Amino acid sequence: MPEVVVNGVRLFYQQTGEGPDVVLVHAVTSNQAVWVFSGLPDAIAAEGFRVTTYDLRGHGVSERPPTGYTSAAMADDFKALHTELGLEPALVVGHSFGGVIGIHTALHHPECVRAVILSDSFFPGLKHVEPNFGRPNVWVDLRATYQEIGVDLGETVNFTRLFRATADLAPEQLKALETQVGPIGRGWLRQLPLLAETTCGDEVLAEAGLTAERIASVERPVVALYDEFSPFLATCQWLEANLPNCTAEIIPEAKHLAVVENTAGFTAAVVRHLKHLTAAPQPVPA
Repeated sequence: MPEVVVNGVRLFYQQTGEGPDVVLVHAVTSNQAVWVFSGLPDAIAAEGFRVTTYDLRGHGVSERPPTGYTSAAMADDFKALHTELGLEPALVVGHSFGGVIGIHTALHHPECVRAVILSDSFFPGLKHVEPNFGRPNVWVDLRATYQEIGVDLGETVNFTRLFRATADLAPEQLKALETQVGPIGRGWLRQLPLLAETTCGDEVLAEAGLTAERIASVERPVVALYDEFSPFLATCQWLEANLPNCTAEIIPEAKHLAVVENTAGFTAAVVRHLKHLTAAPQPVPA
């Protein structure tokens, strides 16, 4: 797999296709495999796009520095990656925190971004609009899974606790957990103890300057794809109401990870919006 050094950190990436640039940005605790296994990069490339996927710092096979995990720092990584790979202004598709990175990049480095497609993204700067921000259904489900092996993650989202609790699992607990999460979940599970050695858990929940006012000032087109059973539907409504150029759409039969939970529906929506966005005039470089 090719690699590039950005801001002193080795990031691993893959590319496929030719045409306008699309960059897929995964969520915290995930990696680019979530896109590859779903077939999304190939589906987008088949429609005449060049697709880049990469592992965020600390994730997948990219290097794991102890710090630098805020959306602001990750936006700087995106900028450096964009420059090193010689990309044109990109259509950014970001799942969850990946979308936060996309929006932060559109604000800090607008010359790198043509448009942003969000997939069920949460924003620490918008937690005031989410009545259950700290207790989303995905955390409730995860907590229940860990409770079955005798570990309580607590009622509210706490990535640092998740990372440390996983690092401290006894061998028999880890084996039981691997059985519960299945083959795909095992890859996700293996990197959690490694993130316990970083500030990732706290930093990804930091506002990092991405306030509600700053989010509302994004001038690039934004597509808000939120899942039918998403814990962040209030965020979707806020984005549609407050951003100057935002289109919202609900992906049925999914609750946070539509690319896996409704691959066909999500892929069709992403491709349709990418085609629409590339048909529109490109924004003037800022």
